[in-house]
Order: sequence, then C-alpha cells, then structure tokens
Amino acid sequence: MKRLLTLLFLITISLQGSALEVSIKLWKDSVMGALYNPSTQQVVFNRPDKKKNYKIYLTDLSGKAERRLTWHEWSEDRQQWAEEWTPDGKFLLCFVEKKEYVKEKIHKRKPVDATPGYGAYCDLWIIRSDGSMAWKILDLPNRYNSAIIHCAISRDGKKFAWSERIKAPKFGDFNLMAGSYVMRVADLNTDSIPKLSNTITLQPGNTDALNELDAISPDDSSLAFYSSFESKNILATPVYLINIYTGKIKKLTDDSFAQSPTFTPDGKKIVYMTGSQCDIFPFEIQGADWWMMNPDGSEKLRLTYMNKKNHLHSANHYRLAGCLSFIDNHSFLGGVMTKPLGLEGMTVLVTIKP
Repeated sequence: MKRLLTLLFLITISLQGSALEVSIKLWKDSVMGALYNPSTQQVVFNRPDKKKNYKIYLTDLSGKAERRLTWHEWSEDRQQWAEEWTPDGKFLLCFVEKKEYVKEKIHKRKPVDATPGYGAYCDLWIIRSDGSMAWKILDLPNRYNSAIIHCAISRDGKKFAWSERIKAPKFGDFNLMAGSYVMRVADLNTDSIPKLSNTITLQPGNTDALNELDAISPDDSSLAFYSSFESKNILATPVYLINIYTGKIKKLTDDSFAQSPTFTPDGKKIVYMTGSQCDIFPFEIQGADWWMMNPDGSEKLRLTYMNKKNHLHSANHYRLAGCLSFIDNHSFLGGVMTKPLGLEGMTVLVTIKP
C-alpha cells in the first residue's frame, strides 16, 4: 500500500499485442463503490467509519469537496451504501442495514453479515441526492437467508435489477459458500413516490447457485452477470449475458474466475475482472485484474497488471480489481480490494488510450 501511495499509483503501460495504453492513478484511498454520474458530473462513494460501517459521500471528479449523504431514519451504527444513480442524478439507490435484530434458530446476526457485498439484513432505499427525502422501496426479509447485492439501472432509468439471496451460505459447499441468489428486474418509477413494480425473477439453470449481475445491456434486453450455475464453484465463475425476456444465456468467458462485467457508455465493449494470467504471491491467494472484450466475448485484452510479479503496476501483493463506473468510453473509476475478506481497499482512476 505504501508503495502505491508513494507513486500515487500512476503508471502508464502498453498492452502486449495491442495499440492501447492504460494509465492508473489513485483516486481515493480507503473508499469503495465510487459511481460517476455524467448528468451532474458528481461522484458518490462509500467510506467506512472506525467501526467499519460504511457511510455515503458525494464529491466532484477531483474528489476534493466532500459532503455526507444520509437520512434520519438510517442508524449510524449500521451499513449505509450507495449502489446506483438514476441517470438524471436526482436519486441514489442505496443498501441500508435494518435497525431491528430478530432472533434466528440457525444463525446469530453479526455486524459483518451486512457488509456491502455480503448484504444480509439490508433493505433497498432511494434517496434524493440533495438528501431532502428518502423512501424504502424494497423491504427484504429480516433473516440470514436474505441479502441484496450488485444492482444495475437501465440507461433511461426505467428498469432496475438486483441480485437477491434466497438461501443462506452453506459452509463447505463451493457452489453455495456465499449462498443461493436469483436476479430480479423491475420497472422503476421515480415520479411522486418512487416505487418498483412488475418484477421478473431470473434463476439460470433453475438451480441454486451464485448469480451476481453488474449491468443492463444498452438495449435493455439483457443482464451481464457472473455465476456458478454451471461450474458449481464460486472460484470458477464465468461471465454471461441472459436475455431478460427469453431467459436465453450466452457464455462470454471460460478462463479462471471472472466478475463485474460492465458495458462502456457506447456499448461497444465490456470491461470485467478476472484472475486469468494473474501471478499468486507467496502466502497469498489469487487476485484479479481488469480486462476488456467485445459484447460477444471476442477480442479479450488485459488492461491492468496489478497481479504481475515485479511489474510497475504491482505492489507484489494480492490485489482484486472490482466493480467499476465509467466516466466516458475510455476512463472509469474502479475499486481495488487489498484483502480477500471484508471490503478494504481503494478506488483508482483508469484511463484507456486507444
């Protein structure tokens, strides 16, 4: 970490076998889930407090001016996490941990359960970006079986999709170690009182598996997601597209684990993370770097080399490239985890030069 901060994580590299150049620089340390809104040119991000409860902040792209965003019904000792903007920048959809503890026979609730990315005991809220009003639009069951993670919104803001846990994690089962998830898609209406309606549920293979979506295709027909429904192994999760209306699935990757597929604003490319070709550092587990491909899975190119031994991009330690938010077709803010458990790391600015 010290090496990255000293260098400001600013390195320019040429991709092997391509004409692209990629630069990476540290945007903010110890923050995750940064999301850029092109309509307002604002960025929302999430920062943990001393008790590791995340809180929501707004800033500009420079990251210099920050203001907290919260709502009086949200508890300060619970997780608050901004997950998605509406395209007009007027609202943010957020995961907020429930206040009430409920006794369960098979599980005792722990603070870590609601960590963003685990998402148990959380509801979905929508809040005005000026903080003037907020509404709970999805009240999920208050039990360990239930969780919400990884959402996406259509480009016109009329469709919203999320990954929802329906069965609790199963220790020792590589398919269900994180639980069983379905993907849901609903119409989002922000007129008057915001609400979701006409919900569709998608479960690839009609089987219990890890299914986590990250994007809705530009034409609103498909979800980009990763899954263990075929591999039965959360360490071997390909990226897929699933048609929302027909259920037809197209597999896009097949090497190592891959996650976080996100369309460029023009829809011509998908950037995702994968452990493919990543070095494993002594006494650490495999990390992941960002790659880019066409929406049909062709022409895969590696963008970053954080997990390449002795590379200038590398601290010679585990780094996990995560979810990202495009600023334009050639730059994005992306989360980089520095530890394999929990949610600790930084946000970097990645620029792709054609």
